[in-house]
Amino acid sequence: MFCFAGANNYYLAYAPQAMVDDVLESAREIGVKVVRTWAFIDRGSLDGRVRSIDGDGTKRGFYFQAWDSAARRPFFNDGPNGLQGLDYALAKAEQLGLKLVLVLTNNWHEFGGMDQYLAWYGLSAHSDFYRDPRIRAAYQAWLSHLASRVNVFTHRTYRDDPTIFAWELANEPRGTAGTHSSVLTSWASEMSSYLKSIDRNHLVAVGDEGFLQGESEHWTYHADNGVDHRALTALPNVDYGTFHLYPETWGTGFGWSERWLDDHLRVARELGKPTVLEEYGVKVTRDALGQVSEGLSSRLSSYAEWNERILSRGGNAAMFWLLVGRDSERGGNYADYDQFSVYRGDATADLVSRYARRFARGEGACSSATAASGSPPSPFVRVRGGSASAH
Repeated sequence: MFCFAGANNYYLAYAPQAMVDDVLESAREIGVKVVRTWAFIDRGSLDGRVRSIDGDGTKRGFYFQAWDSAARRPFFNDGPNGLQGLDYALAKAEQLGLKLVLVLTNNWHEFGGMDQYLAWYGLSAHSDFYRDPRIRAAYQAWLSHLASRVNVFTHRTYRDDPTIFAWELANEPRGTAGTHSSVLTSWASEMSSYLKSIDRNHLVAVGDEGFLQGESEHWTYHADNGVDHRALTALPNVDYGTFHLYPETWGTGFGWSERWLDDHLRVARELGKPTVLEEYGVKVTRDALGQVSEGLSSRLSSYAEWNERILSRGGNAAMFWLLVGRDSERGGNYADYDQFSVYRGDATADLVSRYARRFARGEGACSSATAASGSPPSPFVRVRGGSASAH
């Protein structure tokens, strides 16, 4: 089964264990079944010959990949300040009956991502990430390393871990202006096929924002920067569609959201695949004490409308941005850096919790999940009812 309320959090793989515990325990309390998180922290070379794209290339001292200047290729950090952080997040999620979506690289410079791959190989054009054969090989090596990794806490290989809900090719992949959609679609086809060749157990998604080709003046309907959501979702080794929703950031206005949701649900029905609103957000302003001072009414009404539409019209899941918790190092709550943060016990979390219970009951949310084959194409996926479980 495939219907759930979900959340995003980017720091599970490198934060202190107490902070990881707090976020995942908050997710369970709210009723969130699946948490999407970053499975990448990429830096330049340790000797400084190749620069790091994002600060010093680490997050609280953690990094997953770095450039080996002698071997002229990236190497993997499997140690306590490397992938053991992701190991712990998976182990804790399993303990709590949750699942994680693991995102494999980033379109943006934060955490290194695609631009760090470009820096490793002396390139600068963003679309070369999708084209350059050396980069494609390095990315595939990363996929292979993760799929075959043995978790130091659970002693289970990632490819055999039912706590992983899905692999996601990238966070919000885009080309540059003028990039033809065939560039990203070809890349996603190659990489999703490669993932399925090394791991037949897990779902694969693209992680795109959902840009469409359609009759609209707004840029989100111009298959912008090479992103054609329908073509990406239709790929044979992509198991479900993803799309995002940020009316403020995208300059659409809130009334536009209904059409955006309906158009993606329509694509899912036509393709016979599940679809997930995997990021959505409305900003709030907070005072010096961290209390919301502006924007809460707009956020709550929007989140209610969007979740209701997903539930009633055959969507499969809605995952808000961003679930955070206590900051064990600085004290108090983790800072609301982007104005999208949700904390356990606040009004937004209470609203999501109400919808999480409805997703757990199914309602209309599973219809497109079973349209093609009667069940999701993975023996591991069962997200419905009282827990996120695995077969």
